[in-house]
Amino acid sequence: MDNFPLTYHPVQGKTYTLFGRSLSSSDYYWKISWLADMLVERFEDVNFLLKSIQSYSGKKALLEKISSKTENNTLISFMLHLLDRYLSEYTGKVEEHLQSLSLLKSLDRRLRTTRLQYHLYMMEIELTNRLNADKIRNAGKKIALLPHCLRDFTVSCKAAADSFDYQCKHCSKNCYENHVSRLLNDNNFQSYIWMNGNLKNKARSLMNGGETPGILGIACIPELVWGLRRCQKYNIPAIGLPLDANRCARWMGSFNENSVNMEVLKKLIC
Repeated sequence: MDNFPLTYHPVQGKTYTLFGRSLSSSDYYWKISWLADMLVERFEDVNFLLKSIQSYSGKKALLEKISSKTENNTLISFMLHLLDRYLSEYTGKVEEHLQSLSLLKSLDRRLRTTRLQYHLYMMEIELTNRLNADKIRNAGKKIALLPHCLRDFTVSCKAAADSFDYQCKHCSKNCYENHVSRLLNDNNFQSYIWMNGNLKNKARSLMNGGETPGILGIACIPELVWGLRRCQKYNIPAIGLPLDANRCARWMGSFNENSVNMEVLKKLIC
């Protein structure tokens, strides 16, 4: 990201960081792509892989049981051992976070995401992007939903609501929201800071008008998977880019600067 105007440096989230032990999250994206290639080469059907992840990822006790065994004689056991071997450097704070959860916060399914679930979610995002990339490129209407935690917290954000949700007004040069939304707008996406918008109603409105919607989401890993699955439920093609770490108030009690890999975003939407 040599030409990117903002300083790009490692950030640590409450549970994960895509920087791992590197100075860039690019290593993570190379690795998750390589792991996906390995799984697709062995099991061939991307839809089958994706459905298997979605079927097992909510079964925490079963995942732990499978992971504790050394045999790799099933798809899910092979996948869990493979992903744990190569992705654990990005999820080193998960156990510490889970132990610190209050009883109230432990009721939040996304806050109590386990390490094994994170690894499956990482692969789910990669496989979903592979399945839906062409559908997004051919969509009649492209919408991007951005998290408010990419804002520049040193200034007063001037984002304003339109008929669907808030849109960036490009008020700060030191704001990821600014640069991400400009890149998306230049590539025919309508970008919104997702605060109150009703995605289901928006998609229905577009389809009733004869337009096929396509969605790009940016969020922390548990939130992003939740959003991608919601789009899948409504038969809306969607792709996603995870934040480099989970650093918003929901996770850390206050908002902290965050980032995304702009080069990966370019490749995803072009």
